[in-house]
Amino acid sequence: MASISNSIRSLQISKIQTALIRPYVGYVLLLVTVLLPTAANAHDMTEIARERMAEGGFLNVMWTGAEHMLSGYDHLLFLLGVMFFLTRLRDIFLFVTAFTLGHTITLIFATFAGITANHYLIDAVIAITVAYKGFENLDGFKRWFGTNAPNLLLMVFIFGLIHGFGLSARLQAVTLADDPALLGKILMFNLGVEVGQIIALMIMAVAIRSWQQVKAWPLISQACNTALVIAGAGLLVYQLDGYVNDLRQRSAPSFEVFTDIDQVMGRLIAADESAGNAAVADLEIQVFNLDNQRTEFLRTDSQGWFAFSGDSTARYQLSTTDNNGRLAQTEVIMGSAAPSHDDELHIPFYVYIALVMLLSAIPARRLRH
Repeated sequence: MASISNSIRSLQISKIQTALIRPYVGYVLLLVTVLLPTAANAHDMTEIARERMAEGGFLNVMWTGAEHMLSGYDHLLFLLGVMFFLTRLRDIFLFVTAFTLGHTITLIFATFAGITANHYLIDAVIAITVAYKGFENLDGFKRWFGTNAPNLLLMVFIFGLIHGFGLSARLQAVTLADDPALLGKILMFNLGVEVGQIIALMIMAVAIRSWQQVKAWPLISQACNTALVIAGAGLLVYQLDGYVNDLRQRSAPSFEVFTDIDQVMGRLIAADESAGNAAVADLEIQVFNLDNQRTEFLRTDSQGWFAFSGDSTARYQLSTTDNNGRLAQTEVIMGSAAPSHDDELHIPFYVYIALVMLLSAIPARRLRH
C-alpha cells in the first residue's frame, strides 16, 4: 500500500510540475525566435577584438579567443545539445575531447595555411549542426526514418572540424597573414577558446543537472531540443540570406578598415571570393592625404591585408584596382580612439545568459522537492 501511495503521490507531483512548466514552453520557443538575429550578429569580431589581435600580447589574444567562444552562440547551442543527456563525468570528458580535437585541427591548420571560405556559408553549416543535434536528441532518426542515429562520438568529432573552420575564418579576419607571431597567436587563440568552452560547459552542467532531477524533465527536454531545431533552422535561413545579399553587393573589391588614433589596419576583400586570396594579394594601394595632398603607396600581403601609420588629425583616401581593373575606394578619418580605450562599463550579453542558467537551478530545486 505504501508503494502504491508513493507512486500516486509521485505521479501527482509530476503532473503539477508539468502544469507549472507547460505555459512557459511557448515563451521559450518565442524567445529563441526573437533572439536569433541578435545571436547571429553577436558572433562577429568586434573592433576591440581586432585591435587586441593586431597590437596586443599573447594574453590579449587568449582573452579574444575565450570571449569569441563565449559569444559564439552557434557553437554554444551545439555544445548544449551534446551535453543534454550526458550525466557521467567520463562521458562529458569523452565527447568534449572529441569536439575539442576536431575544432583544434581545423583552427590551427586552416588558419596557418590561409584556407578560408565565405563566413556566411561556414556559419550556415554550423547552424545545420545545431539543428541536427536537437533533432537527434528528439529521437528524430527513429521517429522519422526508422533507423538509429549515426555514431554520436564520430559526429561530434566531424562537427568539431566544421566549427573549427568557422573559428579559423574569424581568426583570419583579424590577423595579418605575414605576422611573424602568427603561429603563436593561433595557439593562444585556441587556448582561449578552450578556456571559454570549459567555463560554458561548467555552467551548462550545473543548469542541466539541476533540471534533470525534476520529474517534468521529459517535457523540458522536448521543449529545449525543439527550440534547438528552431534556432538551427532560423540561423541557417539568416546566414543564407546574408550570403545572398553579400553576393549582390560584391560587384567590385571593397576595403575593410579599422583605425586607431594614428594607426590603420585593413584588408582588401575580393569581388569574387571564389578567386581566393590571389585576387587581392600583392596589390598596390594609393594612400592620399586629403589635408596636405601628399600621396604614398603600399602593397597588400598574400591575403589582402595592409597597415600604415598616419597623422592623428588627417583624412586619407585609399584606392586600388584589382587584376580585372575594378576600382575599390574608401576614406579613412584619423584621430578617434578605438572602443577599447573607453572606460565605460560594458557587460557582454553572454554574462546575462550565464546568470540566467545558473539562477535556473533555484526553481529546479524547488520543483524537485
